[in-house]
Parts: sequence; C-alpha cells; structure tokens
Amino acid sequence: MDVNTNIISIISALFALVICGIIYLRMIKREDPEPIGKLQAILPVIMGGICVLVSGPAGVGLLYAFKIIGVTGETMATLPASFFTAFFVAGGVEELFKFLAIIITIAILKNKVKNVYEYIILGAAVGFGFTVVEDFTFGESMVVLLIRTPLMFTHMTLNMIMGEFIGRAKYNKQKDEGQTALYWACGLIIPMALHTLYDAGTIFNYPVMKGGDFVVGGILGGVAILTNVVLLIYVLVRAKKNAEKFSALSILPKDAQ
Repeated sequence: MDVNTNIISIISALFALVICGIIYLRMIKREDPEPIGKLQAILPVIMGGICVLVSGPAGVGLLYAFKIIGVTGETMATLPASFFTAFFVAGGVEELFKFLAIIITIAILKNKVKNVYEYIILGAAVGFGFTVVEDFTFGESMVVLLIRTPLMFTHMTLNMIMGEFIGRAKYNKQKDEGQTALYWACGLIIPMALHTLYDAGTIFNYPVMKGGDFVVGGILGGVAILTNVVLLIYVLVRAKKNAEKFSALSILPKDAQ
C-alpha cells in the first residue's frame, strides 16, 4: 500500500468504527432488564474481524479449485457468472465464516447469551467487527470509500438476521416447540442469498462490466441496491421497536433464569 491508500484505509475503518459502533452501543443499551457484559460485547466483534482474514483466502482458494476442474466465471454467461463469483468470493464464504464465528462465540460464552435479543446483538457484533477490518482492507480509493459508506451497516444487518434465526432456534429447542432445524438453516441461507444478490448487482455486475448490457445489469443492480436499502431500514427499525419483546424470549434453562 502507498501512503494515500493507507490514509484512505484508515479513514474508511474509522468511519465504520464510529458509525457502526454508535449503532451497536445503542443496541446494547436497549436490552431489558440489563445490558450484556464487556466480554460478551467485545468477543464477537473480534471474531468478526478475524473472519475477514480467513474468508478472503478461502474464497480465492475455492475459485482456484473450481478453475482446476474447469469451472470458472469466464466460461459462463455474464449473469450466472455474477452470482457464481459473488457467492464464492463473498456472499457464501463470508457468511459461512461469520456463522461459524457466532457458533464459536456461543460455545465460549456458554450460558451468558440469555435471550433472542442477545443473539441479535451477537450477530450485529460479528458484522460490526467484520465491517471495520474489511473497510480497512478495501479502503483503496475515495470512490470506494464514498460507495461503501452509505451501506456500511450491511454486514451488521445480515448478521442480525442470522443471530435472530439462531436465537429463535435455540428458544424453540428450549421450549420444545416450533421449528429448530429450519431456523438454523435460514440463519445461514438467507444472509448468504441476500449478500450474494447485493454483490452480484454491484461489484460483480458482469452484465455491465463485461457484457456492456446496461438493461440486464441495470435491473440486477437496481434490485440488489433496493433490496439492501429496504433490508437495512427494516432490520434496524425492527430490532429497535422489538428489543423488549426479544429480550423476554429467554434461552436459559428454567433453573438458570
């Protein structure tokens, strides 16, 4: 990295740290009856940051493995190539590692994660950590910085969805009612699908970038961005309005409550 790139990377990471940090702290304060402890607040943020360092090489490795067996985006039509690349470089790989980060954090914290709202916070924390490290890594130009800043909460909201599904699965298992396996599956598949859609319509929009097809590429990009913006607003507002309700959905065994 040259000096200018380093400066932009630092600015990008600081933006993420401040903006996402404010949202994260406000989420923590909303929990009823009392906020989570420091370890529970900090550990998943660190885990999210580590995910960036692991998921990047994993995605590149997967694409290389596919290339060895003759499957590459270059041999596909531009539209499926967008989704193929977006899934294996970002949407699928990154969400898988963040899913694993949540599971590992749960295992470390054991019975400290008490209710569904705390699982939503846990997901937000992993997304927060991921965003800060990723923005430092990819803060290569002012253009990239300006594009990424308005959508800085995407990782947080995707992992809030993930956290809620995992929390609801744990809640249903504890109460011995409702879906469990389906919620676990949705906790991984839905964030993967949404993330892949967004990246296919933006940074991997090959219909525009390689095919010059602004109709297909424009529709894909429009759907991806609109879906992402609606998702950001809906997930953040829903978590705020229902913080007390989600906090009441206890995961702990009755003798530990």
